[in-house]
Amino acid sequence: MKKFHSEVFLLPSLFSITNVFFGFLSLISCFHAKYAWAAFWIIMAAAMDGVDGIVARSTGTQSDFGTQLDSLADALSFGAAPCILLYFWGLRVAGTAGALFSFVFLAAGILRLARYNVLQKSQESRKHYVGLTVPSASMFLASLIFLKPKPLETNLPVAGLALTVAFVSFCMVSTIRYRNFLSFNLRKKIDLKTALALAVIVSGLIFYTKVFLLCFFGVNVLSGPVSAIFRLRRRPGESLESSESAP
Repeated sequence: MKKFHSEVFLLPSLFSITNVFFGFLSLISCFHAKYAWAAFWIIMAAAMDGVDGIVARSTGTQSDFGTQLDSLADALSFGAAPCILLYFWGLRVAGTAGALFSFVFLAAGILRLARYNVLQKSQESRKHYVGLTVPSASMFLASLIFLKPKPLETNLPVAGLALTVAFVSFCMVSTIRYRNFLSFNLRKKIDLKTALALAVIVSGLIFYTKVFLLCFFGVNVLSGPVSAIFRLRRRPGESLESSESAP
């Protein structure tokens, strides 16, 4: 019989468990109708998830156990917690339809995580992801609620939220490529452009936290479809040029 050995590293696992803890706090806050706090805990969980990956790569402590633990943590903090929050904050007014759209987000998130677990071992480059990541989708919706925590009561905003949830869910399960902004390694040097971008991000988070989070993750959600459209528009021109230059 083969002997299996699973490596468990303390630091990345600690960040993953903290991620779960914040997701748990988000659920409790949601049940007590504290929607701003519920959204805030999801944002904190996403921060822990991002630090988890950076620390694991920088310290060489990546493992199969860590991958599975991270996915289970994400299923709670960025699947179940945002799903419940979306329903109680905005979609509950729509009744059965609201519950359906909330579940669509949860189902898309679980499917996205399952696909990532299957593909991540054979993925050569970490610069891009296939489909919008679950933490990014949750951060966008949590930022929206964090900015406007008052529950939705009229049909028009609820319909807009439902369409937004459907679009974000589609982006998660699609094959659209998204750039991985957390692929850097703390042990490697960064250039001046990266340093300037980090300075702008930190300044935005400090002085305009709520607006910056919504704008940043809103742009992130749209970046994939927009890039895909530009690539489709360029292809006919590229093929024409190549055919003209061919002997």
